[in-house]
Amino acid sequence: MKQDLNEQLRRANIGDPADPDYMPSECLLHLVREARLTGDKRAVDRLLPPLLARCERRLKRTIPDSWPDAQGLRDEVLQAFCELLARVGSNHDATALDIFECKFNKGLATLRYRRLRRENNRGKLFRDIGREVDDDGQPVDPNETLGRLSRAAQTPAGQEDFVYLAEMLEAIKELPAAQRKAVELCCLQGYAPGSEDPNEITAATICGVSGTAIRKNLRKAAEKLKKR
Repeated sequence: MKQDLNEQLRRANIGDPADPDYMPSECLLHLVREARLTGDKRAVDRLLPPLLARCERRLKRTIPDSWPDAQGLRDEVLQAFCELLARVGSNHDATALDIFECKFNKGLATLRYRRLRRENNRGKLFRDIGREVDDDGQPVDPNETLGRLSRAAQTPAGQEDFVYLAEMLEAIKELPAAQRKAVELCCLQGYAPGSEDPNEITAATICGVSGTAIRKNLRKAAEKLKKR
């Protein structure tokens, strides 16, 4: 905070976290909040663009173009973040940004998943489990039972899909707890089994287990559900 604005801006525009002068996003957000609170419009105008650019890059990575209306969803999440920023210095509560100053990527992930849960018309962007592979590179569900379940839950286009989904949901209730939870999180709620990103919310982080454990439970669940 003791650095002048030009130095702050130089560091804010460094995109490589390995660079020794890289400014963490948590730090950059704090500077923007402080500038808003002190009424330093010049600092806000200069530091806000690199902060939003970081948000856009992160959302581009976590909401790939393969998702339905990916750009629309990215825009909504970014707008939600900007609305939180707009509360700073106002009479409205601004504590929702506190998580971003501790774990910036986790804060963005929270906004993303809130939007996914609300937007039923987007099909919640369920993951196609039929493409998921285990640690040996083998398909978790080679016959795509779980993949079909995800697609049926996402966009049940006809009576056959509705019947199939209803039957499978009844079958899922009979699975062991760990397998049932894996299927519910990955097939019905759209979470990835695991991720190399420690800040990403996945089925593994929710259950407090490894991504390998989630994939094993998906494989076992698929074997049982194929018999239905």
